[in-house]
Parts: sequence; C-alpha cells; structure tokens
Amino acid sequence: MCSSAMTIVTQLAAHSKVKAVKYPGLPTHPGHVLAKKQMRRFGGLIAVTFASDTEAERFINTADFVRPVTSFGGTHTSAERRARWGDNVPAGFVRLSIGCEPTDALWAEMKRALDAL
Repeated sequence: MCSSAMTIVTQLAAHSKVKAVKYPGLPTHPGHVLAKKQMRRFGGLIAVTFASDTEAERFINTADFVRPVTSFGGTHTSAERRARWGDNVPAGFVRLSIGCEPTDALWAEMKRALDAL
C-alpha cells in the first residue's frame, strides 16, 4: 500500500485536474524532512484537492477501484470528503486511503476518472 501510494501520489500531483496534493513522502510537503526521520515508509493516506465538490464527487464515483466511504478501514482503496460533514476544508478536498489493488490498474482507473472530469 505504501509503495502504491508513493507511485499514485506523484502521478496525481502531475495531473492537470488535481489542484493540490499533500503527502509526507513528497519533498514539497512541509513535514517531509521530519517524516523521513521518523518513518521508514510514508503510509497510504493521500490528501487531494479538486477544483470543486462536483469534481471530487465525480472522481470518487467514476474510478472503479475507489470506494466512497465515511471512514477508513479495510484493504481496498477508499475515499471520503470531509466537507460533507462540515469540516473546515475546501469543497473539493478528498482523502484517499490506498488499498492493495495492483498499482498499475489502480492508477489506470484513477487516470480514466481524472481525464473524464
């Protein structure tokens, strides 16, 4: 999951439909240096921001391997939008928990969903 997350996050960060990505494994993350000292791997949780709540919902509902959830747990890739519950985050903010799907297949589905936005 950690390896997949690192691969997926770099591709998400490069995609034109993604407004912002936060992940401690990225050198641009404000906590990257500390995370490198404290962690062997950077985990499977990625924060992604889209331009709007509509784009965030379309991404979640279009990518076949991404399951919409209200909380994380399990081995499959899942996503949730904290703005639904009134959290003080951008409307297009999505938390992705990367699962155990094959990385290439997971990215192919995510890219297909992103390209359709």
